[in-house]
Amino acid sequence: MRETSKKGISWKKNIFRFSLVIEMVIIFIVFQAVSRGLFLRNANINNLFMQSCTYAVIGCSMVYVMIIGGIDLSAGATLGFLCTLAATLQQKNVDVSLTIVITVGVGIMIGAFYGYWVAYQGMPAFIATLAGQNIFRGLTLFVGKGMSVGPAKEAFAKYGKGCLSPVLSTAYIIIFVSIVFAVVFSQRKSKKAYGFETSGIGIDFLKAGSISLIVALVGFLLTSYKGIPIAVVILSFLAAVMTFIGLNTPYGRGIYAIGNNRDAAQLSGINTKKVTFCVYLIHGAVVALASVIYLGRIGQASATTGTGFEFSAITGCILGGTSTLGGSGTVIGAILGTVIMASLDNGMALMNMGTTWQYLIKGVVLILAVWLDIASKAKKK
Repeated sequence: MRETSKKGISWKKNIFRFSLVIEMVIIFIVFQAVSRGLFLRNANINNLFMQSCTYAVIGCSMVYVMIIGGIDLSAGATLGFLCTLAATLQQKNVDVSLTIVITVGVGIMIGAFYGYWVAYQGMPAFIATLAGQNIFRGLTLFVGKGMSVGPAKEAFAKYGKGCLSPVLSTAYIIIFVSIVFAVVFSQRKSKKAYGFETSGIGIDFLKAGSISLIVALVGFLLTSYKGIPIAVVILSFLAAVMTFIGLNTPYGRGIYAIGNNRDAAQLSGINTKKVTFCVYLIHGAVVALASVIYLGRIGQASATTGTGFEFSAITGCILGGTSTLGGSGTVIGAILGTVIMASLDNGMALMNMGTTWQYLIKGVVLILAVWLDIASKAKKK
C-alpha cells in the first residue's frame, strides 16, 4: 500500500501519539506558573526524575502484566520487602554487587510465586497479589523488626542518586536523540517495505523532533545541575530492552495475543500458561531493580517503604494508554504516564497542598483515566 498524503493517516488520528507529551507540557507549564517558577528549576527537575524513576521502572513490566489481563497490587509491598532485605544485607557488610544479585534473585522468586498461582493454578491475579501484599508487608516487619534499616553504602547509593559527569551527560543526550530519529524512521522504512500504511514524513519528523526537543531541554536542565541521574540511564536501557521484547520477539507477540483473546491465542499454539508465568517472573526481577534504585536514593528502608507505589505505577500505565481490559499498551506510554503522576505529586508538594487534596486529585485522575479507556474501547465495538 503506497504512502498517501490526503488519504494517509490524518493529523487527527495521529494526535493521540502526541497527547501524553502535550499533557505533560501543560502540567509543567501550570505548575511552573502556580509555583512561581520553582517547578522548572534544575534542582526540582532532578528531584522529579529521581522520584519518577522508581515508578517508571515498575511500569516497564507492570504494563505487560496488565496487557495479559493481570494486575499486581503487591508491587509496593514487594519493593518495601526487597529494600529492607537489601538494607539488612548492607548493614551486615555484604558486598554491593552480591547484595544486588541476591535482591534481584529474590525478586525473581517472588515473580515465580505469583506466576505459579496465576498461570498454573488459575488463581485471579487480583487475589494472588492482594494476598502477597499482606505477606510481604508482614515479612518486611519480620526482617526489619519494625524499625528503619540503613544506611546503604555509598557504592550502593550511586544507583539511586548518582549522576553522570557533564561530558557523559551531553554524550548521553546526543546518543538518545540519535536513537529516537533512527527508531522512528526505521519503523517508517519497515512499514513501507511490508506494504503497511504510513504517516506523512512531516508527521514522523515532528514526532521524532518533539521527543528530541523535550529530551534535550530536560537533559540540559539536569546537566546544568548535577548531570543525568544514573537511575535515568538504567531506566532508558530497561525501557529499550522491554520494548524490543514486546514488539520484536515471538514471546512479546504472545503477550499481546493473550491480552486480546486468551482462548484464540491458545488455539493458535501459544503456550499461554508459560507466557503468563514468564510475565510475572520478569516483573519480579524489574520490581527488584526498582528497589535497588529506590534504596540507593533514600538510603534506608522502613515498614512503610513502597506504600502506594503500585497505585502510581498502575495509574501511570493507564494514563499511558494501557488498557484495563488487556490487549494494548506500550512501555514508553507507561513511562510517560508515571512521569505525569510523579509531576502531580511533585507539583502539589511545591504548592504545599494538603494530603487530603492530594489523595482526592490522584483518585479523580485514576477514575478519569479508566473511564476514558472504557469509553474508547466501547466506541471501537
